[in-house]
Amino acid sequence: MKRLLFLSLAFALAFLFVACDSGNTGDFKITLKLPVDDGACQDYDEDEDGEDGTDYTYCINKNDQVLLSIYSKSEIKDDYVYADRKLIRVNSNSGGKEEFIRSLKKGTYYRFFVEVTNKNEKLKLTGGIDGVYYDDKNNYDVDIFLAAVGDFVRVVSDRQRADENSLESYFDTDGSKGSAAVALKDGSIYMAGGYGFDDDNVMNKAALFNMKELKRKDVSKLKAPLYDHIAALLDDGTEKGKVVVGLGMTEDDVLNESVWVYDPDSDKYETLDFGAQPMTKARAITIDGSVYIVGGCTDSGASKVVYKVSAGENGVYVETFANLNEGRCNHALADVSDVTVDENGVKTVTPKLLVIGGSTNYKPEGKETPVTGANFAELVTKGSSKPLDVADRNGVDDSNLKVTGLISPAAVSVVMDDKEENETVVALVGGYLRNGDSDDASWVTNPSLFVFSANGEDALTYDSNSSPNECSRPSAALLGSEDKSVLKYVAVNCGSKEIDRTARYASDQIVFVLQVKRVKDSDLGLEVFSSSVKDTLMDENRDRDSDAVISDGPVAVDGLGQVFMLGGKYVYQVGSYAVP
Repeated sequence: MKRLLFLSLAFALAFLFVACDSGNTGDFKITLKLPVDDGACQDYDEDEDGEDGTDYTYCINKNDQVLLSIYSKSEIKDDYVYADRKLIRVNSNSGGKEEFIRSLKKGTYYRFFVEVTNKNEKLKLTGGIDGVYYDDKNNYDVDIFLAAVGDFVRVVSDRQRADENSLESYFDTDGSKGSAAVALKDGSIYMAGGYGFDDDNVMNKAALFNMKELKRKDVSKLKAPLYDHIAALLDDGTEKGKVVVGLGMTEDDVLNESVWVYDPDSDKYETLDFGAQPMTKARAITIDGSVYIVGGCTDSGASKVVYKVSAGENGVYVETFANLNEGRCNHALADVSDVTVDENGVKTVTPKLLVIGGSTNYKPEGKETPVTGANFAELVTKGSSKPLDVADRNGVDDSNLKVTGLISPAAVSVVMDDKEENETVVALVGGYLRNGDSDDASWVTNPSLFVFSANGEDALTYDSNSSPNECSRPSAALLGSEDKSVLKYVAVNCGSKEIDRTARYASDQIVFVLQVKRVKDSDLGLEVFSSSVKDTLMDENRDRDSDAVISDGPVAVDGLGQVFMLGGKYVYQVGSYAVP
């Protein structure tokens, strides 16, 4: 019988000491942190494994191995390169402890990644820290929180006192809707705004989650309370980067026109004045360090403009990248850019954005006008946007997407690298659609999982599967996975299946992992893309110890491919599948 993962791990603490050479001072200590423990594993006996019906799969036991991988770079703009690895064998079920010599170079950035495998070398736990800057004038104590591979655990700083030390958002137990979050370059997470059910109002709060110390710090508040706003990382060449945040709705239910750039080093906001209309439910995405803001609902309709926010020598600037054929908000947005690497290793990115579905006006949920017809899907490039025909493998639109529309789904680009040439597909999950004629239509939550792939230059083909978890407005992000793997994974913060967000619904957060792979369709005689929900160790994909209502909590993914879910009360981590 499966147990809640964060209640079944037993492993005190593993300390990895990096004892520096005489040129450096002090020890660099990495502490492995594990989820809540109810004592299920503390009396584990390998010879009696499973005899009492208890599942010890994710206890850290004698004969397990802890592999620490170290990557480094001299400049923040550089890519990480492999530096060293150390294998530590667990010699008792109370934890593994070992010291080893490693000369860390001052003025160098480090990435640490931990993999725990069982005696059969099956990967079971992962965790990591990105952007650690080593200065030999300081001693360091860094926490690495471990999660089950492809599964969810509640982040805790002290597993023996989880009720007091679980990493929490700034919302209380009754939860939230419409907040936004993004991971910075150093792995910390910025979260801002949202509607809090406890106080029954819109928040102007903002916080940084330090994943090296597993602590939350409240930072400068937004210049206005906001929800359903944008937040995306802007790479300006600094160690942490900056955050583009704004638009959305204010506390007076008024559309907001302001966009700000938050600097985590100075803890200040700079206003970007580029003439955007007051609007909400726009979408933003980071491509090659720049932020693209797409669409948004205005008082009179929906914006067609795609803005590009970039950082240059003279500061942050904004330009119009393109215009959509159909204005929209509450749509899905995915990065399908062309990436080439020349013989000298220089990477060139040609930005391309896939825009799917959404609505053409701002109205209460379930009363919007969906984007339908020829402009249901658009491919945006610099200076232009073209409609893409949408059909299934039989060349027709059996799911009637161009008729029903699809509002508020989540889209994630997935690079399938299991063949000689990489292929980018887009996994689409959740959202709600119109059921019936427009004069007498009802609204239902999307029951299908879609994978879109290119069909020439002007069309998309979709493969569809049914979903056991219907999500009205999910957030999703790609999990880090092994190169050349036939399986890719997407972490989904599902929230509620209810379309209306005006009341409190089911008290538990629903989270799951989506698996994307190629399969041979015997009927069609060709390969298609399959999308399915991976079984989770959490009981029915829910945190039963959290009574926080969660409608549409945000996700943030760091440079290691670890995804963090920001729930109505707690923060959850999803373990990646391999070192990136």
